[in-house]
Amino acid sequence: MKIWNKIPIKDNGDKLIAIPSYLNFFDPHPYSHLGAPYKDKTTIWKLRKEVVNRLLKVNNHLISNNSFHLLIYDSWRPLEVQEFMFKRAFFIECEKLDIDGSTKNMKSYPSILKKVEKFWAYPSLDDRCPPPHSTGGALDVCLSDKFGNLIEMGSKVDQMDKSSTPNFYENDNNEEAIIWNSRRNLLREIMTKFGFVQHPYEWWHFSYGDQLWAWKNKKANAIYGKI
Repeated sequence: MKIWNKIPIKDNGDKLIAIPSYLNFFDPHPYSHLGAPYKDKTTIWKLRKEVVNRLLKVNNHLISNNSFHLLIYDSWRPLEVQEFMFKRAFFIECEKLDIDGSTKNMKSYPSILKKVEKFWAYPSLDDRCPPPHSTGGALDVCLSDKFGNLIEMGSKVDQMDKSSTPNFYENDNNEEAIIWNSRRNLLREIMTKFGFVQHPYEWWHFSYGDQLWAWKNKKANAIYGKI
C-alpha cells in the first residue's frame, strides 16, 4: 500500500467514456497483445470524461507549441487486467533470480513483491485502495511524432528500474541524456499544466482525480474510485 492509499474516496460519478480515435495510440495494445483478459477488446481505450477533456487539451497544446503529439500507451485497466499484469511482472522478476515463484505464496518473496509494487499497483479488491488505472483517472502516455512513431525517452514504458524515475537524467551531461531529460520535462510540464500529477517512479504515468492526485494536491479526498 502506498501512502496516498490512505486518502478517502468520494466518487463524483464521472462517466467512463471512449478516448477519441483521432489521438495516437500504441498499437497493438501492449497488454491485450500479451493476453490480458479484457472482456471487450474493441473498447479498451477509456478514461473518465473529465480526464479525456483534459487530455484533449494537452494534445492540442502540445501540437500547437511543439513538434510532438501524445501517444497513449494505456488507460483504464479493469481489475482482472491489473491482476494479470501484476502476476506477470512478479513471475518475470522470479525468473531473473532463477526462482520458481508462485502467486499462491508471493508474500514468501518480500523483496520481489516490493520491487513489483513500486511499479505495479497491487490488484486490491478493497474499494478503499483501488489500483489507479482501475479508477479511470490514470493513464500511461508518451511522446510521438506526427505519424504516431514513439519518441525515445530514455527507458521503455513499464521498465522496472531506476532509469524510469522521471528525473533520472537531470544531472547527466551525456548528449542523449540531455535530450531524454528535456523530453521528460516537456511531458511532465504540459500534463501538469492541465491538472494531472505524475507518478514518482514512472515518467509515463499521470493521473487526475485518483488518490495520488488528491495526495499531491493536498485534497481532502479523491474523486474517482474503482469503476
